[in-house]
Amino acid sequence: MSNLTIGITTGIKNVQMSAGEIPCAVLNIEFIKLCNKFNAQVVIIPPQFNSPDFSLKGIDGLVVTGGGDIDPSYYSQKPIDKLERVSKERDITELNLLKKAEMENIKTLAICRGHQLLNVYKGGTLHQDINDAGFTEINHAKPYDDARNHIHNVKINKNTELNKILNTENLKVNSIHHQAINKLGRDLNISAESPDGIIEGIEATNEWEAIGIQWHPEYLAEEEHSIALFNWLIN
Repeated sequence: MSNLTIGITTGIKNVQMSAGEIPCAVLNIEFIKLCNKFNAQVVIIPPQFNSPDFSLKGIDGLVVTGGGDIDPSYYSQKPIDKLERVSKERDITELNLLKKAEMENIKTLAICRGHQLLNVYKGGTLHQDINDAGFTEINHAKPYDDARNHIHNVKINKNTELNKILNTENLKVNSIHHQAINKLGRDLNISAESPDGIIEGIEATNEWEAIGIQWHPEYLAEEEHSIALFNWLIN
């Protein structure tokens, strides 16, 4: 058991409140439960609108969560019409957080959008739409009713940190994305792929303990592999 503090990023979503529908920083409560399972407390980090130089003082681990698409200017591409919920404030916030986490070697788990942003932060690129890129064998965009279901398998590569954490080479995962990693960023290794060749896992190869996964463990919070990932992050 630990007594650590985990910083978790959020997006902004319109929520019906007593004053009407207003923008709120939102976080799936399952993230907090998974951290609390290992006696870690959570600090929520929403997008910051003044682009501060972040301090991660007191933060022992970082989770960069899922959400809307990343501004393609960060990987030298022009936007296509299929982009969804791009947030400049969130991009800047989380890129600054990743930079600080690498500088201070803060253990980092990057999920879905976070997994993609980790690759962009390290100089990689994305497929702005995986169907347009020719990946049509599997429907990867399965939100809402299918968010907690197993949509496809992933192959976990041997001799990777992810393989050590999950102790398996085959995993069934959910799938809630229409973008994916294209060109791999520097100091990164591919740790998992889906049967159609989508990169489902990456990890840092330098001293920084950072892992990215394309699926959503928080929606599969009772499963062994989700618990194992947060055990790695915290313990």
